Amino acid sequence: AHAEDCQARDACSHTGGDGATLRQRLQRAGYTANWAGENWVYARYPELALEWWYDEPLGADPHRRNLLSPNYTEIGIGAARNQWGMVYFIADFAAPAHNQ
Repeated sequence: AHAEDCQARDACSHTGGDGATLRQRLQRAGYTANWAGENWVYARYPELALEWWYDEPLGADPHRRNLLSPNYTEIGIGAARNQWGMVYFIADFAAPAHNQ
């Protein structure tokens, strides 16, 4: 849903078009997280998205840390292509609260 929101607005950030944060979007979906993180990128192919997230310079690498973090046990991935063939790729990483 967040990727589609980005595509519809032709803009993306970690905040949705309605102002919702990642945690708010997760809660709306009925998911309570102990840990949550999000990567997004605007790219033509998924392998380019993954390369961009993984190959960040050390020290400025929040996307790579999300990919490699042992805190996350689940992932949700979304993608939405725009009219020019570019894709908004979203990866939401989380670990559920113990009561789920």
